[in-house]
Amino acid sequence: METTWHEERMSVRGEDGCHLYAMAFAGEDEHAELRKKIREAFQVFDREGRHACDVREVGTIIRSLNIFPTEKQLQRWIHEIEEEEPTGFIVFEKFEALAVRLLTEEAMSHKRNTEDEILMAFQALDMDKKGYIEAEELERLITSYGEKFSEEEVKEMMTAAVDPETNKVYYEDYAEMLASE
Repeated sequence: METTWHEERMSVRGEDGCHLYAMAFAGEDEHAELRKKIREAFQVFDREGRHACDVREVGTIIRSLNIFPTEKQLQRWIHEIEEEEPTGFIVFEKFEALAVRLLTEEAMSHKRNTEDEILMAFQALDMDKKGYIEAEELERLITSYGEKFSEEEVKEMMTAAVDPETNKVYYEDYAEMLASE
């Protein structure tokens, strides 16, 4: 039996001289593990087994796949995969196609910042090089600039970041925690 590869199909010449063709899905094998990971993350929120999840859960699922978009990016993606007539649900097939694209083609633009990158951002805010930022200053900065956070998100961040005894954010510790989550 002779096997030869032609572009995206495989030709196998049988003993009787006939050719048998099979499509070679190299990309399928490459993404099989990725698709499994996506399916498992999605299934956590597909409580009724309908291959659909509540649109409000999409951000949580995407973040569980280590993709960390801005709220604006997330809304754009949701709009991209919503049905023509929005039902409040996202079907798995559309979500999977988006997630595969994000995890392969666009992977580098949605990765979590490294500890060093986070540390450098805090150091830029700490003009006096004290190693900490006052809690009030951090709260002012995160509520005044950049992407808007909900009150609940701000409270959660402040609870995690602020040393309750000193009311300061020791950013080396906080940067390490943020990078490892």
